[in-house]
Amino acid sequence: MAKEPKDYVREHLDKRGIDPATLPDDVIETFNAFSRGELKKADDLGAALMDAGSVDPQQKISAVH
Repeated sequence: MAKEPKDYVREHLDKRGIDPATLPDDVIETFNAFSRGELKKADDLGAALMDAGSVDPQQKISAVH
């Protein structure tokens, strides 16, 4: 049985046009481990990185890790 995202994780994915069914269970488990507040902070970081035009995509991804 596939892992189901928490409601706020589903909202997060839906906002981005991502069908949770297309993600592996370990990714859903990882998303579910975030609290709503932590996911918001990750969103804020992602938005700041997307707005950082001078940062190349690989650095943006690495910055999250």
